[in-house]
Amino acid sequence: MNMKHTFLFILSLCLTLNVNAQETHVIEPAILEVRYDSWQKDCSDSYILRTGKTANQFFSYYQNRTDSLLNTDDTTMDIALNEFFASVSKEAGKSEQLKGSTISREKLYQDVKTGKLALYSGYSDAYYTYEEDIPQQEWTINMDSVMTILGLECHKATTKFRGRVWDVWFTEEIPVSLGPWKLGGLPGLILKATADSDFIRLTAINIKKDGINPITFYNWGDEKYYHMTREKFLKYKNRPRTIPRVNKVLPAEPYIELE
Repeated sequence: MNMKHTFLFILSLCLTLNVNAQETHVIEPAILEVRYDSWQKDCSDSYILRTGKTANQFFSYYQNRTDSLLNTDDTTMDIALNEFFASVSKEAGKSEQLKGSTISREKLYQDVKTGKLALYSGYSDAYYTYEEDIPQQEWTINMDSVMTILGLECHKATTKFRGRVWDVWFTEEIPVSLGPWKLGGLPGLILKATADSDFIRLTAINIKKDGINPITFYNWGDEKYYHMTREKFLKYKNRPRTIPRVNKVLPAEPYIELE
């Protein structure tokens, strides 16, 4: 095979695999950061929403910290491993137990200029990404329902989005039309969100406007992400998983999106 044919073969292989590899890099400065604690079944987690002028991101604080520690040097890797073993020990208190939820291994990025949302997901040794239009929800707002969160007056709104009913509380005191995960489109920042009564709960515990890290694309392990559609990704999430060697099949865990 000559050089020309070799080049064309490699190019066609890359196009077939549809691989996207990006290093960790800064996208733009952030102007607002919200931290949400979440609860789902026996799993607790904590998420970061960062907003900028043209980009937004949402990711798990704990998962991102672990990934960064595991992919730097031996000392920080030891820290990450010790934290993991401590969290799964029987002696660990509830606040120290392993954190994770249905979306803990996912990172979301919104590009306001293009109106696109990109999701990057890592599970075991598989890494996937898909792109879609930034989702829009149709909300029913109840201004008579009032709740105070972090000293801010919030009002209730409800929507059905991709198979689940969401009840959220938003504040017009921060006129940012965003919220945790893919939620948004209200006349204020969403500070609390609950899906299907108790499938998952996310509640803001801190809001920062100064001293914020920039909006950053995180890929600590320089992983290669394989492109797919959202529909194909849902099929992947909803399939049973086989554990190698022991040939044990585990049912799929309920996912945040059902359709």
